[in-house]
Amino acid sequence: MSGTAHRPSPPRADPRVTRTRAKVIAATLELITERGIPAATIEAVCERSGVAKTTIYRHWPNQHRLTLDAIASTLREPADPDTGTLRGDLIVLLCGLASAIQTGPAAPLMPALIDAAARDPAFAALHRAEAATRHGVILDVIRRGIGRGELPAGTKPADVLDLLAGPVLHRSWMTGKPVTRRWVTRVVDVTLAGLS
Repeated sequence: MSGTAHRPSPPRADPRVTRTRAKVIAATLELITERGIPAATIEAVCERSGVAKTTIYRHWPNQHRLTLDAIASTLREPADPDTGTLRGDLIVLLCGLASAIQTGPAAPLMPALIDAAARDPAFAALHRAEAATRHGVILDVIRRGIGRGELPAGTKPADVLDLLAGPVLHRSWMTGKPVTRRWVTRVVDVTLAGLS
């Protein structure tokens, strides 16, 4: 008999439950995108998804929890590019940031999330958590660059992040101009030159 302990497999999710939850989340996201978070009521989600209210309430105790879960389902942590240089890593990450806020799954939800975050502590926490996740990878890349001597030893990573992310957010949300790789490269080069 083998000395390795047998570990039971985790229980498989019921495919019907998985499909039902996916339909509810999809309907919720559509309503948030079209009309904002307040419009994504349990009644509206029930009508849009075709899933009974009792079933929705079985999985989510209220509209607040449902909308939080729906938005959270679209948020993705960026991968660490590790190109070998700080410049290369930052270009990849800033292009990824631009893509996430312009065309990614969460892009059409961001205005609703930012609006809700201004008034609701739970949505504010979700927004901060999303930003912290995305920014955490960028901060790690900046720290790695400082460690390799690509930036001065006393450089504050959070300041570098602000200098880099600010132009991307401004261009995406304020001017509506495209954020191209060429433009991102210019932002990274100017920022790194100034810090060096």
